[in-house]
Amino acid sequence: GKAQNEWQRSFGNFCFVSCRPKPLRRTRLWTMATLGTGAKHETTEWEDILREKGVIPDKTPEQLAQETLESMVEETVAAYDPHANKTVQDLDEELDDEPDSDEERLLLQYRAHRIAEMKEAAGRPRFGPGVPRISAAEWKDEVTCAKPEEVPVVVHLTSAGVQDAALMAKHIGSLAEKFPHTKFVECKASDAIKNYPDSKVPTLLVYRAGSVVKQFVGLAAFDGRKTTADDVEWGLGRVGAVESEMVEKPQKKFTMKRI
Repeated sequence: GKAQNEWQRSFGNFCFVSCRPKPLRRTRLWTMATLGTGAKHETTEWEDILREKGVIPDKTPEQLAQETLESMVEETVAAYDPHANKTVQDLDEELDDEPDSDEERLLLQYRAHRIAEMKEAAGRPRFGPGVPRISAAEWKDEVTCAKPEEVPVVVHLTSAGVQDAALMAKHIGSLAEKFPHTKFVECKASDAIKNYPDSKVPTLLVYRAGSVVKQFVGLAAFDGRKTTADDVEWGLGRVGAVESEMVEKPQKKFTMKRI
């Protein structure tokens, strides 16, 4: 009838009697089983016909997932560097084991690069330990005119007896130890800014080259009273105040309590 004629115009004069569903199911199961094993996906002639006519998409979800997995593996292998985290001592030990070889020349390059990094780090100013308290009279020298200009300065405006400020002081202390190339100081809020309300304490001011580049007012700028040192590090890292290695916002762990 009319439906049969439409079917023939779409798919040609193929014999469909022999196209049983059982082989198609086996092929699908085989494809799912080989996902992630690196095995090549093979399609049936029936799948090729349907794909050519636009009845099914060019690629199955299994094929797309396989290609994504292969791409991730290739990128990981390409980016892998076996010498990236080795110290000069580690490289020296390997040099003794690889005399006059291509590997030795590579290790010498890494060694020279690592020594250059150490010299650069040694020449940078370091601060701490601890977070010194400054007065309003010291603000200009310690903050706005601090040298060298490229060093970020984080000022913690605090107030005695404010619980939130005490929590922030704890976190700032741990970050000052972790990031010695950032200058951390604290100042009584009402000394720095006359009549500064305790409701806005703690406040963090981030200075660079004498100008404020960011201010965090209250714990609400982070995660309220659930704020952790990681939360503060994440915020400071996003504005370049600390050399954080975090790549995503800290995730909180939730625990269920029996009532």
